[in-house]
Amino acid sequence: MNKPQSAHTLPSHDMQVMLAQHTLFARGHAGKRLEMRLQNLSGIKLNNFDLSQCLLLACNLSYTDLEGCSFQAANLSNSLFIGANLKHCDFTRADLRGTRFYKSDLQQAKMTGSDMRVGSITLNSGGVAKQREFTTDLSFCNMEEATLQDAVLHNVRLRGVNMRNADLSGADLSGADMQGVVLLGAQMERAKFTGANIKNAVFTVNDETRRLFAGNPAFEEHLANLKETDRIVAAHEEWVNSGGRAGARADFAGMALRGVDLRGRELSAVSFRGADLTGAKLAHARLAAADFNGATLAYAELSNADLRGAGMENARLLHTIVDGADFGDLELRGGGKLAIRFAGASIEWTNFSECVITSGQLSGAVLRECRMPEEP
Repeated sequence: MNKPQSAHTLPSHDMQVMLAQHTLFARGHAGKRLEMRLQNLSGIKLNNFDLSQCLLLACNLSYTDLEGCSFQAANLSNSLFIGANLKHCDFTRADLRGTRFYKSDLQQAKMTGSDMRVGSITLNSGGVAKQREFTTDLSFCNMEEATLQDAVLHNVRLRGVNMRNADLSGADLSGADMQGVVLLGAQMERAKFTGANIKNAVFTVNDETRRLFAGNPAFEEHLANLKETDRIVAAHEEWVNSGGRAGARADFAGMALRGVDLRGRELSAVSFRGADLTGAKLAHARLAAADFNGATLAYAELSNADLRGAGMENARLLHTIVDGADFGDLELRGGGKLAIRFAGASIEWTNFSECVITSGQLSGAVLRECRMPEEP
């Protein structure tokens, strides 16, 4: 397997000639379709190019920069895309059987009507024909806002894929491995999930998901976990309101709470230490002095939450919504203040400009692509 290259490379002279011929072909003029088999094309940079109807069979396209390219009706079966930049690419009606997209960026890619069933390739070895089968693998890809209308995704591997706000209308995901997939905001009208593995998937429980996932063991387990979580939170609220004389303090340390809906709940001093709160809804919740040390808050909603004095050490925030949240100091009854702590936290693509926080309060955190409020 090729390792990531330090810089992308331009196509070779011979390939540039073939691309020019393919451009003429794609436009309906005299030219020649681009056809390549079992070629190593890793690391090339080719943006906004029309590769519609091309044939790239079982090619290695890892670590390529192909942003904006069109692969409409192309045959890319059994090809390999590891760590590729495929933002805004158009794979409409493409043959993607057996294609693997491991850890590639497919933001706003279009895959309408594409075929992602198991693919196969016949190799000749010593005069003997051997057939190998490949399952399409999109594991850990970023497919936020991608379009997969009516795509055939039988048995596809989709582990850990971010499909937030993606269009899955009419897509057939029967038998797909969707462990840990994020489906928040996804359009799923007419989609099929028969036999799909949705363990630890993040989605909103509503009438649509109840219908789509009815009878799925992982969905039934998720509903049972939500019911138990609600019971624990109710006991915690009683503990807070009674000053500790009744109920019980909640402890969710190390627990999987992906997609849990705790909006507006009383969660002061709760331990979420090491918990997985991916996609959790915590808007307007009271989380003063809560412990999020080592917790995962990717895609979580903390809008208008009271986070005064919370412990965020070593937490992971990714695309976390914090509009209106209060990260200020917590006044203690016996005097003094408890400050919020972010030491060792990893924070990416989070907008702090509309909440109560200062850059000093984020001291010790590693920030990437974050927006801070204007200093007075």
